[in-house]
Amino acid sequence: MIVGITGNYCSGKDSASLIFADHGYSIIDVDKIGYEALEVKKDEIISAFGGEVVLDGLIDRKKLGEIVFKKSEEKKKLEAIAHPWMIRRVKTLSERDKNTVINAALLVEMCLFVLCDFVLGIEIDEEIAVTRGIKRDHLSREEVVGRWRAQIPLKEKLYYVDKIIDNNGGIDDFKEKIAGVIKQIVKVAQYK
Repeated sequence: MIVGITGNYCSGKDSASLIFADHGYSIIDVDKIGYEALEVKKDEIISAFGGEVVLDGLIDRKKLGEIVFKKSEEKKKLEAIAHPWMIRRVKTLSERDKNTVINAALLVEMCLFVLCDFVLGIEIDEEIAVTRGIKRDHLSREEVVGRWRAQIPLKEKLYYVDKIIDNNGGIDDFKEKIAGVIKQIVKVAQYK
């Protein structure tokens, strides 16, 4: 079964994916595919954003992030370059293993949900996510809030989500909730 996991910045998608991996699922991390896309599409990105986004011959993700998270039209420009390649890559990878998790903040926006048999949304309060983002990514509060607010809220994607998990508590509570979802998915798969 292909499971999509979505949620906003620092909501717990990576942690949820690892729990699924402990239950035999392979993980497709769309952020990592995005990093690949930056290199594959490097020339187009340089053409669109200029040479200042290059550091030591590679796309400087921090510099590019500063540009695209400040202006929505710049973000759309980058997405138009990278997303088609990323979507094809995810589709190819998802065909390799029948039990796969697609971990993607932009699962709905990139229409990757169409590849999924089940979509899990992870919900978290903005302040908790911001605190986690500052600690995890070593960014300023302003940068983290900008990333959070640049994404469509999960509540606007509910039509595409089969189950929502709240991740405002501790890790043990979260693990228990994800284990419950996995049991639910196994039951559903038995009837298919």
